[in-house]
Amino acid sequence: MFDCLIYNMKEQMALFVIENNGKTVLIDTGTSSEVDSLLNYLQNIGIDHLDYIFSTHVHVDHIGGVKRLSTQFPEAKIVVSKFYQKLPETKFAKKESDLAEYHEYLVQNLENRVIYVGEGDIISLDDLKLEIYTAPGHTPEHIAILDRKNMNLFPGDSIGGHHLGSGFSRPTAYPPYFNHESYYKTVKKLSQIDNIKSISLAHFGVATGPEVQEVFKISEGVFKAYKDTVVESYQKNNGDLNSIINALLDKFGRSPNEIRHNRPDSLIFRTLGGISIGFINALGLKSKFRVDSK
Repeated sequence: MFDCLIYNMKEQMALFVIENNGKTVLIDTGTSSEVDSLLNYLQNIGIDHLDYIFSTHVHVDHIGGVKRLSTQFPEAKIVVSKFYQKLPETKFAKKESDLAEYHEYLVQNLENRVIYVGEGDIISLDDLKLEIYTAPGHTPEHIAILDRKNMNLFPGDSIGGHHLGSGFSRPTAYPPYFNHESYYKTVKKLSQIDNIKSISLAHFGVATGPEVQEVFKISEGVFKAYKDTVVESYQKNNGDLNSIINALLDKFGRSPNEIRHNRPDSLIFRTLGGISIGFINALGLKSKFRVDSK
């Protein structure tokens, strides 16, 4: 696991390397600013090539390093969702969409190296099979990956952000792509995979043993609690965003890392504001702060 800094902060974003019989996979790339640190990490653990680079979804903390890494490792195949193949038929095809921008980059620069995957598809590293699960909600094209040999799940951002051991979690309900119904269905779907032994969380760490089902239980409960709090505060305060943010902060508090590292209120408010707007949009509510995802 590589601790990929975000805003120069630790324990926010994890990247994962899988190696089996000389074949190597990188799950997500982090931001472009962290590529040099990632390359040093790979060198330190003896990785000098990548066979596959997976993109769980389009957000910059997960794909920001694709351009440099695809150049650094020209043999690597880029694994993305089949959703991109039908992107032109969707409402996300507009040029300003980062989904459209990423797809255009893949087509123009890496098309012969792209592998499009969907539900049940398998990427094989000899006897280690990586099974794909579609996992929409956080974004429409999100995928999760299950290492069938070790029964280790890589959910990306599809089941929220977690602070293992603390019980603290937040739903990854950010605009413009968040769909609350799909998100909830994905959490339930992934929780029903039999015999998961570990979950490698992008945000943040590796859950093992009893923690595995606890992560799913917390994900489901926190999703419902945040949604209910946003709706209640929205109705009570006539859609005022600051009131909704304060309601979330009062009810759920700061994360352990936000407390431990004394992170600024501006960062916390930006995070909770994004979650608030994500739910507002997804639930079809109207607000002067609305971010239109259509």
